[in-house]
Amino acid sequence: MACLNKEQIEFIRKDLKQRSVSRSFLFNEWVDHFCCDVETLMNKGVSFDDAYGHISREKLDRDISSAHTDVQQFLNHKYVGIKKLLLFAFLLFAISWIINLQGIGSWIGLGAFIILGIVYLRVSIDFFQKRRVKKVNTLLAILSLLGFIGTLSGIIIIFLYRNFGFSTRGHGVDLTVFGWFFFSLLCLIYYFGEYKSAIESREIKKMQWLGLLSVFNVFLAAISIATFPLYHMVKDYLFFLILFILGFDLLVLVILLATRSMKNTLAVSLILGSFMIVFIHSHFRTKLPGGKPKLYELTLQVSPEHPVGTNKIYVSMYYDRFPDQPITLPLSKIGDNLYGITMPSYSYRGYLYYGIETDSSDARDYFSRATRIDSVRLRIPNRKIYQLH
Repeated sequence: MACLNKEQIEFIRKDLKQRSVSRSFLFNEWVDHFCCDVETLMNKGVSFDDAYGHISREKLDRDISSAHTDVQQFLNHKYVGIKKLLLFAFLLFAISWIINLQGIGSWIGLGAFIILGIVYLRVSIDFFQKRRVKKVNTLLAILSLLGFIGTLSGIIIIFLYRNFGFSTRGHGVDLTVFGWFFFSLLCLIYYFGEYKSAIESREIKKMQWLGLLSVFNVFLAAISIATFPLYHMVKDYLFFLILFILGFDLLVLVILLATRSMKNTLAVSLILGSFMIVFIHSHFRTKLPGGKPKLYELTLQVSPEHPVGTNKIYVSMYYDRFPDQPITLPLSKIGDNLYGITMPSYSYRGYLYYGIETDSSDARDYFSRATRIDSVRLRIPNRKIYQLH
């Protein structure tokens, strides 16, 4: 079976640039189309020169111009599924922060990121299938695959941590940001190549703008990665970085909508993915219903033989991973010998150490002195009654 070599493919590309092929992404599709037709003739015993000459004579400039419309319609149909998936993922993402019903928002948010990951995987498959047209497509396929792996594995780890208390040491954050970085790098390389192959001035300017957008995203993702080892030094400034990234993404989305550039699938995927990844790590999520921690009702029942004689009881607690950061909460009297409080889960859902006292100072100092009241090691309950003796 005959296959074109690199020199033959480059010859076809250079020759087609002299003809009326104006759009860079259509140009690459047309090169692919020409290569396939030439290989078909070569498989019948025709030489490369004769095969290409025959195809060139068959496909006049007006035919190429007419084919532009057909190819564009094909591409729009090909990627309409991806665009719908992206918009659906963003819609689910928005819904996950608006509702807060028994933790369902977390599952909806997970679904949104799974869909985003599927989009990255689909892009990777498309580039891999075109690896023979341009050598760089193999690299682009790998970068998109890395974006898929980072985004999907990172969000699953974050989900398990926030909902089931799995210890992940923050690696979920690292993976999602690395996924964003790899996809940004993909867009940079792709749009730079499109800029080089663009012919019309309008197309050149568009690819230049999308290339600069990709460069800035690579820069922002790289800065975000650099904060990982320097977290304790820069943690007070992360709010401003997150605010800038989210504001920038929203501005770009408005520009894409205003200029009717939403058909640029890679650019839309990049911006929506960037916004979703950065937003879940921001403090803004706690301002929305879906971002608020679940509330748990803790009730203590005091033994009637040992009445406390006060309207409040204080519970001091700390997570086994943060013993130096105890939390003291007041339980108000809600009935005969019953004290209760509605408290957030603080997202950790891990094991806690509880200490109970009738004075807030005593409760805070509970763990630093000899035990006078039993402490318990347990998971945060949905609703449970403890005996205080």
